[in-house]
Amino acid sequence: MLYTYPHYYKKFQCIASECEDTCCAGWAITIDPKSLEKYRHARGPMKARLRESVDWKQKCFKQREHRCAFLNEENLCDLYAGMGADSLCWTCRTYPRHIEVFDGVREVSLCLSCIEAARIILGTKEPVRFLSSENEKEESCEDEEFDFFLYTKLEETRDVMFEILENRELSSELRMALCLALAHDLQCRIRDEKLYEVDGLLARYSVGSMCGTAQEKADAATDAGQPVQAKAGDTVARFCRRLASAGLEQYSRFETASELYTVFEKMEPLDSAWPERRDGMDEILYGAGKEVYESNRRAFLTANGTRMELLREQIMVYFVFGYFCGAVYNDNPYGKLKLAVAATILVEELLMAEWLREDLPEKKIVDLVHCFSREVEHSDENRGLLEDELVKREEFRLKALLAAVIEWKRA
Repeated sequence: MLYTYPHYYKKFQCIASECEDTCCAGWAITIDPKSLEKYRHARGPMKARLRESVDWKQKCFKQREHRCAFLNEENLCDLYAGMGADSLCWTCRTYPRHIEVFDGVREVSLCLSCIEAARIILGTKEPVRFLSSENEKEESCEDEEFDFFLYTKLEETRDVMFEILENRELSSELRMALCLALAHDLQCRIRDEKLYEVDGLLARYSVGSMCGTAQEKADAATDAGQPVQAKAGDTVARFCRRLASAGLEQYSRFETASELYTVFEKMEPLDSAWPERRDGMDEILYGAGKEVYESNRRAFLTANGTRMELLREQIMVYFVFGYFCGAVYNDNPYGKLKLAVAATILVEELLMAEWLREDLPEKKIVDLVHCFSREVEHSDENRGLLEDELVKREEFRLKALLAAVIEWKRA
């Protein structure tokens, strides 16, 4: 079995009772069938405690005042203390690790929803590298229905996306836009059953080693009145000519971001304290209208532009690694990439609202990002709602999202 993981993965160590937002509170902890059966037949001192602390019908641990029934006053686990590490269910053993399962491959990452993992991920300044190791003791589980050819093309496309997203000679907005367009064009090949064209598609999007003038060409190309002088085959210049003639001026970040926020507010909260914090931000961001929003955004980016460049890269790489190749199971890589872009936009909107309300120290950035991840990533219903809206609604079509990503440059 091949395991792939980001280079910072092994830096994580649970800080247990020192954690300011324990993962044992605020959400239901699902128990896997094997562990549930173990708890059902437990003997000894923990037998009675398990009987009264497990919701056998819902297959999760009960909560007391939004805390797991086994979480004691020192924020330590009584089940772990009483029965040892082997007693923990799959969720408790693996969190905050996220595992994507493919034929012969396991892709493992840390979850932003864990505040300690979020510190590591958001504190990583260098481009993320992905490492692999072989576990010869664990056999691959072959699935005859697994579309290995599609998976290979998704993996190759993702590699090109990482190449784009981590090319810091380009603005983070342009990198996001390139990946959006690439995912859209890949989806067209899948729809038309032309996967054999993907190699040529990737060759056209591969930016490789960019010359120092790439961003200057990009800036010039987004101004519709300025022709771009570039060599034939210059990926960035060609793409920016497409942007310049795409009619993006009829869309705005204000409209797209506010619609995204409306979807975000529909999500069922996992933490009972989250709605009060979330629901007041839309008025701060959008209540005074488009003109004030754009003025606030310019001020926000002037004060925080450098931080946002790195944060956009980190969030995009995180979501693309965690979810993009999962499209092998639903044939919708464009929807997965839209999810990454929407998450990045929403995170930035939350940070902007917090900055407008007070200030934005690094600690608050980590806190907001981990809260966002918890609410979106750890509810199948919430993540499904966002993905469905992104795919179905015209408000989130390609041009609208492209304009939302790059519009501030034209404001």
